[in-house]
Amino acid sequence: MHVFTYGTLMFPEVWRAVVGREFDAIEGTAAGYAIFRVRDAVFPGIVSGGDGDTVRGVVYVNVDAASLDRLDRFEDDFYERRSLAIDCDDGQQRSADAYVVPTMNRSVLTDEPWHRDLFVTSGGLEHFIRRFQGFARLRDDA
Repeated sequence: MHVFTYGTLMFPEVWRAVVGREFDAIEGTAAGYAIFRVRDAVFPGIVSGGDGDTVRGVVYVNVDAASLDRLDRFEDDFYERRSLAIDCDDGQQRSADAYVVPTMNRSVLTDEPWHRDLFVTSGGLEHFIRRFQGFARLRDDA
């Protein structure tokens, strides 16, 4: 199974902390989706968007079942895991699961687009890693 990540999980240090191992990865784009910051948080969510909307992210390739289980626990029930068609930078289109904000949770997103570079330069990545306490829980529950 391939997994498309577009927020904190596309950063290798967060991915390793959650999953506990590394996988091959390639950047890609999900067409027809838009990305917004979660209200009162530094991380984003994606929702179905218009024809011109796209979300850049990272596809982790051939993710095993144990790692997928950890990802499901990390993302909790706020997101819904869906299979998306991702246009990868190597020219291939891959089917990959992504954690999408379902319509019933759309109100938790702001109207502020989330930007990867701004997240890093504003200290959001460091803040997220420092403040998130769930990494150890994910490993202990395995």
